[in-house]
This record gives sequence, structure tokens and C-alpha cells, in this order.
Amino acid sequence: MPKTTHSNTLMASRLNLADKVLDALGRMANSESPLLLVFWGSRGSGKTTFLEEVKRRLSAEANIGVAGLWDMGKTAVKGLPSKILKSVEKKKETYKAVIFDNMDVLLKDPSGRDFFDLETNLILPLVERGDTLIIVGSQLELTQWQEYDVRLRQENYQLGPLSRDEVRDMLKGGKPDAETVHNLTFGHPKVMEEYLTHRTWKKADAARFASKYFLEDLPAETEEIAQIASLFPAFNVYILKKSRGDGDSEDDGLLARYNGQINELTRRWIIRFDTDSGAYRFTDNAVRRLLALDYALKQPKRFAGIQHIAADYFEEEAKSAAFLPQLIVSAVYHQAQTVRAQAPDKRGAHCVKWVRSMRDHWNGANWKQVLQKWESADGDPELKDEILSLIGEKYHKKIAAMFSTYREEMEA
Repeated sequence: MPKTTHSNTLMASRLNLADKVLDALGRMANSESPLLLVFWGSRGSGKTTFLEEVKRRLSAEANIGVAGLWDMGKTAVKGLPSKILKSVEKKKETYKAVIFDNMDVLLKDPSGRDFFDLETNLILPLVERGDTLIIVGSQLELTQWQEYDVRLRQENYQLGPLSRDEVRDMLKGGKPDAETVHNLTFGHPKVMEEYLTHRTWKKADAARFASKYFLEDLPAETEEIAQIASLFPAFNVYILKKSRGDGDSEDDGLLARYNGQINELTRRWIIRFDTDSGAYRFTDNAVRRLLALDYALKQPKRFAGIQHIAADYFEEEAKSAAFLPQLIVSAVYHQAQTVRAQAPDKRGAHCVKWVRSMRDHWNGANWKQVLQKWESADGDPELKDEILSLIGEKYHKKIAAMFSTYREEMEA
């Protein structure tokens, strides 16, 4: 079966997001409706295929004039604003639409000059028209807009990994079964596409492909740091240093080298800084899990050692009740990983015992926030899926019940 067929099939379960575009068009008479929709996802997330489908749908609407799909990875910014504005002006339909792919390419220059020039000379005038919908594809969430009217009228939607239900819908009960596909690929569209052309793949094959695909062309040290970072749902430079045996070093040159590696991974949109938790995270949890699996299979002893280092680190950090909401998910996650070789029930029991042992450190914690963070896995459905696979739903609920009890005790 041709790869393009796989890509189109994989996108079928995502196309409800295309309805966001049609919905935005239906609300354009409202002065507060979104006019700039950004659909972002990691490399291989199906972004381009999605935008082509959006273009097809919009072109089929009688009252919408589509002024092109522009790939900013292949299009010079110079002269483009006037060209597109003239094209939009010529459209006789009630509403207009302009589609851009790979907008993030314009931010690879640290100054962002081309990005902000395009915003000022094209995006803002299109927004001010009020009759034009701008659809953008990017490998990262675009929040860098400087113009107030642009920021006011934009929305971001992530093209994240596919859920088990989405994979099930995609396969429609065929072979292989959805559970097998999701367990092998964690729902990443590109890895799923490759798996469907290599039906004999095992987990190691999918993980090996992911490491090669997502980390290609990285310097050896940066690649190693990326793989170690993948063992953490949230991390900082210190825990990376500690995991590589450099935790006690005060060498400024070494610290600068680590920061340089982090900056490179951020520049490539592999990781991002999460201001809410004050930590770095992978932009795509399926990518993180695939890289972590590859590392665990290639270096099982080192994987286990790093998980123990992480568990000790987050246990010590979590003794501060004030920071518990930001730390609880990582703290329990790494506790579960230290007993990874055991069955889920035993991992869950181990985590419950650990939570109970830490209770005396947590007087005054914001239990409402702790419970919200725990139940949502820091707002990350893929991370919650991983935690459930580690400790089971029964123990996940039991820990939630313990946090609820602690909250009631504090409020009594």
C-alpha cells in the first residue's frame, strides 16, 4: 500500500479539527471570532496532509475563496505580502482563506525578522479585513505574535499523538488491532505510517526508527542528552547533569555546554520550556516515550540507574509543600519507574506506600492544585496514559483519593 494512502488514512481520525476551520468561518460576523488558526505538531504529525485536506474542504465551499497554500519553507518572504493581498482582493466570494505551512521556519533566525515582517505586512492586514481566515501549520505553538489585534484573534490547536480510540476508528476493526498499533507507536502518525508498511516490527524496531527520524543530524552529545531527557516528563539542566554524573560539577564551561545542548533541542522544537512548571518538556509526548523506550532497550542498566537518580531527586524536591503541585506527577512517575520490572499492581502499591510516607512533609500544601495536577497528569493526556500503564487505574484513583482526604483534613 503506498505511503500516501497511509498518511490520508491516518489523518481521517483528525479531521474533526478541520471542523474548527469551518466553525470559525461560520462565526466571522462576530468581531471577536478567531481569524488566525494555528495547527501545530511535531515532525511527522501529519500537519501538511491536514492542511491539504483543509484546503480541499474550503475550496468545496461556494462562498469561500482560497488564496493558496503557501509553504514558508520554500517561499521567500520578500514580495509575498503584496502578492497574497492582491490575490485576496481579487476573490469575489464572501469569505476568503489563506493557508501557510511551515511558518515556524521563519523563527529559526533568532531575530525572527522575516516572521515579524510577515506579521506586520500581511497577517495584520488580513486580520483587519475581517473577511479572511488565516490557517497556519507549524512545528511549534505560535505565541510570538507582536501585534495586539493578531494576538486577540488567534487560536492554537495541537496535532498531538492519536489516542487509542482514534487509532481504533482509523483501523475500523481490521488488522493489526488498535491496541497493538498504539502500544508500538504511542499514536505518533509518522511512526504508525512506517509500522503499517513493516507489519513484522516489534517495539524495538519502532523505537529505533523514532530515534533515527527525530534525532537525525544532531551532534552525538546533543543526541545523547535528548535521549536522557526523554526519561523525564519534566526536567531541568541540573537533573540532566546529575543523570550523566556531572551533578556536583561547578564548572561554568560545562554548564554552558549543557545550556547549549538544551538551546539546540529547543531550536529544533524537540523540547520547550513550560513556564507553569518551570521545567523543560518534550513538545510531543509520543516522541518522548519512543526515545525513552529506545534508550531503555539499548541501555537497560543505565536507564534503571537514571530512574533511581530521578526518584531520589524529585523526592527531595517534593518535600517542599509549596512546590508540590508542580512536582507530584514527576515524583510519583519516577517512583513507579524504579520498580518498572514488577507488575503494575506492585508498582501501584509501591507508589501508594511512597505517598503515605511523604505525608508529614506536605502540611500546608495546596491540595486542590495537587489533585488537579495528579488527575490530569499536568494537563497531558498522553502522560496520563503512560502513568496508567505503569501503575494501573486502581492505584491512580487510590492516590487521588488520598489527596482528596488530605484536602478534607486540611479544610476541617
